[in-house]
Amino acid sequence: MADPDLPPVLLYPLHHSPGAPQRADGHAPLHALLGTTRTVILRAAATGATTTEAARHAGVTPTTASHHTTVLRDAGLITSHRHANTVLHALTPLGASLLQQNGWHRVH
Repeated sequence: MADPDLPPVLLYPLHHSPGAPQRADGHAPLHALLGTTRTVILRAAATGATTTEAARHAGVTPTTASHHTTVLRDAGLITSHRHANTVLHALTPLGASLLQQNGWHRVH
């Protein structure tokens, strides 16, 4: 795998042992990385959420939720599909993996 003509590459496995990592203050690192609002919106997307539903979950305005969904979509964590005047947000495999690795499991 080593080729002196290529730049070094860091590989990071997507599958880890179960258990949510915790910081000293007891919060999962996901909150530190994304912030509370984006984390809540990401979790809402796990079951499919419109922008209005995501805003309601996060306690923000739909305009603010739309800004956060844009950031999450640009990061590859959610997808967004427009149906008439409604936008439905859902997790990508990367978004689902991020939630799972931080101890969140969707309730069926």
